[in-house]
Amino acid sequence: MDAPLASIIADVFMTNLETTLMDDLINAGVCEWHRYVDDTFVLVNSITCIDNILSILNNFHPSTKFTYKIEDGDKLEFLDVLITRSIGCQLFETTIYRKPTYADLLTNYHSYVSMQYKNGGIITMVNRALIICSTYTSLAAEFNEIRRIGLLNGYTSSFIDTIIGIKLSQYRKKNNDVIQSPQSGSDVKKRMYVEIPFIENATKEFRNKITHLCNKLRLDLDIQFFMEPSPAVQMLYQTKDPTNKKMKSDVVYSIKCTQC
Repeated sequence: MDAPLASIIADVFMTNLETTLMDDLINAGVCEWHRYVDDTFVLVNSITCIDNILSILNNFHPSTKFTYKIEDGDKLEFLDVLITRSIGCQLFETTIYRKPTYADLLTNYHSYVSMQYKNGGIITMVNRALIICSTYTSLAAEFNEIRRIGLLNGYTSSFIDTIIGIKLSQYRKKNNDVIQSPQSGSDVKKRMYVEIPFIENATKEFRNKITHLCNKLRLDLDIQFFMEPSPAVQMLYQTKDPTNKKMKSDVVYSIKCTQC
């Protein structure tokens, strides 16, 4: 699914499939059907023949072929989630799933990029853990895994623990349904995004000056800064032979219709 429209086309196709085949799938033994783009998580009756369901799906269109994976040891991976049957089969527990090919790589802490990107790598993993992990045990185990990955990429334990503490506090505060007084229309600030090149201390100083000026002169603005990383060394060298312009333009594509 490399094309920009691939996910949209896949979603449209699967929506049509569900509308057309759902009654047949239910009659074949499907109890629950949950989908993300073209990946599905399906619960079936214990006496259901999986091959019958697969045959229904594969007969929908000659150009598509569905595959499946059955739970193994009461566990099943779905995207980046590992789903486990709990005792008694009444509930499911979820935690983070990483493929065996996962290389434990992050933006190295000593890389010459903005701290914004370094924070972002850890924050993303922590947020994902808070959303996916269904028990405190699995959440604690995932936090330990985040610490391990961070240490391998040059991050300090204190740096990682600080982010975990901040995000955990924010998550608890959100779940406590803290009632805040609604802002009046005059208090709502207009958000503006600004991209600036990253030149370490100079960038930080420039950002602080702009923020300080806005706080004095434009209280209606909320400026969010994004640091543009420095060009990679590879950008200075041409590694591919140039393509003639005539080879890239004036190209006519032919698409056969069903009546041709």
